Amino acid sequence: MKKISLFISLVLFLFSAVATAHGPVRGKLTLTITIDAPADKVWDVIKNFDDMSWHPGIANTTADKGNEKGSVRVLTLEGGGTITEELKAYKADKMSYKYKITDMSTVKTIQHAGQDEDIPVLPVENYQATLTVKAKGNKSVVTWVATYYRGYVNNNPPEELNEEAADKAVTAVLTEGLVALGQKFDSGANSSEVKVTMKR
Repeated sequence: MKKISLFISLVLFLFSAVATAHGPVRGKLTLTITIDAPADKVWDVIKNFDDMSWHPGIANTTADKGNEKGSVRVLTLEGGGTITEELKAYKADKMSYKYKITDMSTVKTIQHAGQDEDIPVLPVENYQATLTVKAKGNKSVVTWVATYYRGYVNNNPPEELNEEAADKAVTAVLTEGLVALGQKFDSGANSSEVKVTMKR
């Protein structure tokens, strides 16, 4: 966990956020990991929209339509709280699916600029992500791309809802998932094997 935290801190240092005095700018965060296992074996672990047991941050997953487009899943987090997501596209032949966050529970409420602001479990707005597995010889390259805005849409966001908070939280979730996936095939997999790129 310490290694992941240090890695995330380094990423945030290298990809510093846009000045928070301006309006929100869409971020595109791409994380990849190469796993020493065939693509179909890796895809088999993550292919079901209603099963995120491979991610250590998720305690439980339920979905109403499985892998059908429009399926809605509710993720119950290990640390408490829930995230609701809708399946936007599912392509088994390309070992890929896309989803969007539609609702999140609130961690706490703060006062900012004279108003109450809810802090969701993931401090983002308009979050969409795509998870894909591609074969690379006998290995697999897993790519997780997330696009989102910071959690505060007006100018001068509180620190809990600025770009840095959004980037840190999303990087942590995706890194933890990819490392855990890699460890299913190689117990030595760690965050140093995850490549991170950030664009705004």
